[in-house]
Amino acid sequence: MLVTCYYDIYNKPERFIEYLYLFYDIGISGIPIILFTDPLLVKKFRIFPPSVKVIGMPLDLFELYSIGKKYTGRLPNGRNEKKDTIEFYSLMNTKIEFILRAAEMCEDTNFIWVDFGILKIIKNTERFINKLKSVNEKVYDKITIPGCWAMGRGFSVEEVNWRFCGGFFVIPRNHIESFYEHSRNVLRDFCTQSIYKLTWETNVWNIVEYFACKDIIQWFFADHNDSIIHNIPNPESAITNQ
Repeated sequence: MLVTCYYDIYNKPERFIEYLYLFYDIGISGIPIILFTDPLLVKKFRIFPPSVKVIGMPLDLFELYSIGKKYTGRLPNGRNEKKDTIEFYSLMNTKIEFILRAAEMCEDTNFIWVDFGILKIIKNTERFINKLKSVNEKVYDKITIPGCWAMGRGFSVEEVNWRFCGGFFVIPRNHIESFYEHSRNVLRDFCTQSIYKLTWETNVWNIVEYFACKDIIQWFFADHNDSIIHNIPNPESAITNQ
């Protein structure tokens, strides 16, 4: 099951068509998809086939988003001031909760997170979607996730940490709750302890991996391009975490 979301956190409704176009080829691919969005936008996704289940749910009903939105401190120094807003950080950190909610709506074994606009970084759309179909048909026993940096790079809440790419990962049902709980705890600490800040979800996941989830994460090298999916190892040939 593929899981994604679309929320207009920048209040720019004129950009909806741009993002809908980016998602279109994935939406009509036949891959089973659960797509979360604002209740007012549900009808705008009626162009997609029944394989796309559109869930209208306000963001304030998500715990992780609410934790981020309550943050009152300064944002990271290395952010893009126009893009990296409190709403952006809060939404990015909610990815695992979207998956948690999706798991309550179906009986699938594995869940694939894909950013709604991921095709923006993909050169060969057809090849990407074919690989996505293949991944959806496999069974993974670990959280299988791409990243740009090997473990051990310096960490700071002030800058994005590219241990993980962020836009794509696979998570088995039996690891969802654990990863969610750890992510929630780290996010809450980042938002309430003065030595930290609300920050990128990849930064949160870096801490979760290092201190709690090394044994259930299968990392593989990739970048923000087609390799984000094409470098994924087959479950039966997964190498040890590096």
